Amino acid sequence: MLSLYHTLVLGGVVLPSDGINGPQSNTIKAQRYIYNQKSDLEMVLVGSSITARINPEYISPHAVSLAMLGMSSQTGLQIIEREKVKPKLLLVELSETILKGEKYKPSQDFIENIYQPLFYWIRLHFPMFRQEYQPVNSIVQSLIKAGTKEKKVLFRFLEEADSTQKSIDSELIEKLIQQQIQAKKYPMSQGVKNAITEESEYIKNKIHKLKNVGVRVVLMDVPNEQRVKDTILEKQLRELFRDLFPENIYEWLPEPPSREWKTNDGIHLVTSSAKEYANFLRTQLLKTAQ
Repeated sequence: MLSLYHTLVLGGVVLPSDGINGPQSNTIKAQRYIYNQKSDLEMVLVGSSITARINPEYISPHAVSLAMLGMSSQTGLQIIEREKVKPKLLLVELSETILKGEKYKPSQDFIENIYQPLFYWIRLHFPMFRQEYQPVNSIVQSLIKAGTKEKKVLFRFLEEADSTQKSIDSELIEKLIQQQIQAKKYPMSQGVKNAITEESEYIKNKIHKLKNVGVRVVLMDVPNEQRVKDTILEKQLRELFRDLFPENIYEWLPEPPSREWKTNDGIHLVTSSAKEYANFLRTQLLKTAQ
């Protein structure tokens, strides 16, 4: 049975899954990056669930996302540092989510599980043991593909869902946005500032190593709801990151054009706004590459 399943995976009969929950999605992203290394890897995005909302395909067909749900940029940076093939360009999200950094236990456990020597070797040589080919995941993925016929239909459905989201979930969304505003209306504590400074040193170290091997590193601040952005804590966070990563040393993406960025909780962009920001990234990166 294992031999048959292995043959079906290699033959493309068993379809890979994108995961049916957050932890699975994170594992699949990491394993695909590790086991499907390509020499023409153009761009990688690292960050938290904030950056995970950005579909890399909208930026470039050669872009990959290592933005992890519930984790931080440090997780993606660890994976990139370990791998032999490096991207030409690395986009790094800087936000308060870096507090879920190197010392954050779920992130530590995640990296240890991904690189556990025995299972790493087995997954390298037998793809059927990778998370994307787990039988239940593959069945769910097959049902999704059969129901939508092709990915474009699913993307269109998600985009259409955004247009109706306001009428369906407007009260819940507003409540979540207000929670963000309330949580960030007070100044930053010294403890939080110290923790962000400490994690920033770790990120600087990783960036320095990657730049030394020819990787172009660009820092980004993904936009969110303007009302949240105008809070005291958000303003202090942006100022702190600019002080910790000065523009005369680090390359930053410029602020995107002023517009009404839509989120479903104050910080995570809805599909339409995430696509718009991806378009901005593509345009901006093309300009600076010339």
